[in-house]
Amino acid sequence: MAIITLSRELGSLGTEIADTLSSRLGYSKLDKESLEVLLKNLGMTEPRFDGDDEKKPGFWEQFTLEKNRYFTFMKGAMYRFAGEKDCIIVGRGANIIFRGIPGALKLRIIAPPKVRVARLRERLGMDEQQALRMIHQSDHDRAGYHKYFFNAAWDSPADYDLVVNTATISPAETCDMVSALLRSPTYADVGDLARDVLLDLRMAQDVIVAIVYRERVPVMYLDVVCDKGAVALHGTVRFPAAMDRCVEIAGTVEGVVRVVSYLEVVEYAYYAGVGLGPP
Repeated sequence: MAIITLSRELGSLGTEIADTLSSRLGYSKLDKESLEVLLKNLGMTEPRFDGDDEKKPGFWEQFTLEKNRYFTFMKGAMYRFAGEKDCIIVGRGANIIFRGIPGALKLRIIAPPKVRVARLRERLGMDEQQALRMIHQSDHDRAGYHKYFFNAAWDSPADYDLVVNTATISPAETCDMVSALLRSPTYADVGDLARDVLLDLRMAQDVIVAIVYRERVPVMYLDVVCDKGAVALHGTVRFPAAMDRCVEIAGTVEGVVRVVSYLEVVEYAYYAGVGLGPP
């Protein structure tokens, strides 16, 4: 199996490269729109908040809950998608989510501002200032998304395996390079290992969803580690009964063969809610 994550600047031809790679290699493509379909099928939508809500008590607790919920569902959906087929995952911080996973090729497509402006003007028939504003807004939004969900810099080359400047390297040449890399031992010989890692990661997300969002057990700082179906639970609960309930729920998740609890019972004078720590 193979995984390509593709990050791109607006006007860099990154979307076109993703489409070409998908067609040439026969890989399934997951982008923002198709990811949202997967999430909606799971009963999840991207978090949105009205500015007026900031005036209501408990806004930040609810904001953090919703952010964590979306992030958990998003990672689970990506792991499931990648574990089932060779794929290209476009944007959505996939280079961070798949960091450290064997065989995942993390690709970034860029171009100089002048080239991006010229491409937008030609494609959309806009003037230079309009194109610049669109580019600045796109860069701001994508950088903000990475900062919000991953506390990471969207444009950090250290988070990618290959950064391509399409001002000098054509989309066709980029696809040739990627195809050659995927045939190399680094990416071609890790199929079973990558599949096992993704299965464990997906199972860990399934356990979190079951405990925190389906059964709504009040647990703080929940972290789940899965190794070949053996699940370890870390975090804190207020009552021993909650700890037992977490173990019980984790054991019902498909694929889990054993559950070990490292949960601690901690009494808090104030309990902020499911998945949150004390203030």
